[in-house]
Amino acid sequence: MDAKSNKIRTLPETDPVKALAPIRRLVLAAFVGAFLAGVFLVASAIHVMQTTDSLSMTEERARAARIADLLVELPQDQVRPAMEQLGPIAGLKGLALAQRPAQGEFEQSLPLLSGPLGGQFLTWTADRPGLFLFTTFAPSRVPLMLVLISVVLACLVAMLRHVRRTETERIAAQRQALRDHLTGLPNRLALEGELARLAAGEWNFSVLALDLDRFKPINDLFGHHAGDLALIEVAQRLTAQLLPGEFLARIGGDEFVAIVHRDRQRADLTRLARDCIAAVATPLNAVGGNISVGISLGIVEDGLGHPAQTLLKQADRALYEAKRLDGGAFCFAGDSRTEAQEATLANIATALPGGPMIQSA
Repeated sequence: MDAKSNKIRTLPETDPVKALAPIRRLVLAAFVGAFLAGVFLVASAIHVMQTTDSLSMTEERARAARIADLLVELPQDQVRPAMEQLGPIAGLKGLALAQRPAQGEFEQSLPLLSGPLGGQFLTWTADRPGLFLFTTFAPSRVPLMLVLISVVLACLVAMLRHVRRTETERIAAQRQALRDHLTGLPNRLALEGELARLAAGEWNFSVLALDLDRFKPINDLFGHHAGDLALIEVAQRLTAQLLPGEFLARIGGDEFVAIVHRDRQRADLTRLARDCIAAVATPLNAVGGNISVGISLGIVEDGLGHPAQTLLKQADRALYEAKRLDGGAFCFAGDSRTEAQEATLANIATALPGGPMIQSA
C-alpha cells in the first residue's frame, strides 16, 4: 500500500536543476570549446611562425648556393668584396666565410665543396620573419582573442543565471497557478491534471467529492472573514484524515475533492468518510462558540482509466444524493436511491446522540 500511495502527489513537481541541466551542459561545452580554441589559437600562431621561418631559411639557403657558385669562379682577392656586395642583395645578413659550420641558434651555414674555397663555409644570420610577426603581433592579438572568448563565456554564465532565475520564477508561478490562494490546497486545475495523470497510470485510486453543510449562515451571520477562517480550518481537518501523499483540492467555495488510495476500497472508504464527517462536525475554533458545520461526500470507488471530467461528474452525482439525505451523509457512485436510504436509516440507529448522520453502503 505504501508503494502505491506514494505514487499520488500533492502537486506535480518540477525540478529546476533537471530543467537547467541541458543549458549547464551547453555552458560547460562552451567552456571546453573556448579553452580548446585558445590552445588551438596559440598552437596555430606558433605553427605559422615555425613554418614561415622554415620557408624563409630554405629560400636563404637557395640564394646562398647561387652565391657559392659565383664565388668559386672568382679570384681569391675578389671573394670578400664580392661577398660584401652580394650579401645585402641576396638578403643574407652577416654573410661571411668561416672555417667551420655555424653554431648559433639563428645561424646558418653552407659548405663550399670546390675551388680555392673548398672546405670552408658560407655563414649568415638567418632571417626569422615568423618570429618577428609572432613577437610583434601575438602579445596584443592573442590576449585580445582570449579576452573576447572570456567575454563570450561570461555572457553564457550570465545567461545561465538568468535562465535559472527565470525557471525558478516560472515554477513558482506554475505552482501558484495550481494553488488555492485561501487554503493553500491544490485548485481545480491541479486536480484535473492529477486525475488525468492517475487515470492513465497503473495504480487504482478513488475520488471523493466533499461539500460543506450549513456553511452559508456563517458568512451571513459572521461575515466572509469568518467564513474564510472556517474554510481554512476545515481544510486542515480534512487533510489530517488523509494518508501521506494523498491529494486534497479545493475547487471553489465550500467544495473539496480528495484523491485517495485504499486497499480495501469500500470498507476503507466508508471509514474515511465517517472520519471526515466526524472531524468536520466538531465546533470550529476559528469562528468561536459552538458554531459548527457538516459535510457530505460523494465517492467514486474506482477511478482508474476514466477521464477526469467523468470522474468529477460521477462524484458530483453521488454528492447530490448525499445532500438529499439531509446532509452529513455519504453516497457511493452507482448505488441506488433505496440502498442509500436503507444505509442512512441504519446509521441513524447506531449514531451517538447529537452525532452526524452517516450513510454507509
